[in-house]
Amino acid sequence: MALLTDDMDIKTAFFRVAYGGNGDYYPEIIYKDRKGKKQRINVRIAMSGGNAPPEVKRAIAELYRALEKHKLNEHPLDEPERWPNVL
Repeated sequence: MALLTDDMDIKTAFFRVAYGGNGDYYPEIIYKDRKGKKQRINVRIAMSGGNAPPEVKRAIAELYRALEKHKLNEHPLDEPERWPNVL
């Protein structure tokens, strides 16, 4: 599963970090908008070049590994049986 927000009383949202075949990381938030449509916001952290300083690149890689280690990095849409009323 993805990391579920601790603010479910406000909005149900999931956070994960995708890893691209190009070696870049894509932190993303997945949520339902007010009309019930599934939405996602993500950003690309380029590991070769890009705008992020080396410390940020290392931090996002460590975050990805930690989420993977604790099985908190799956896309919630890949688990519809777990979230039938959420997503």
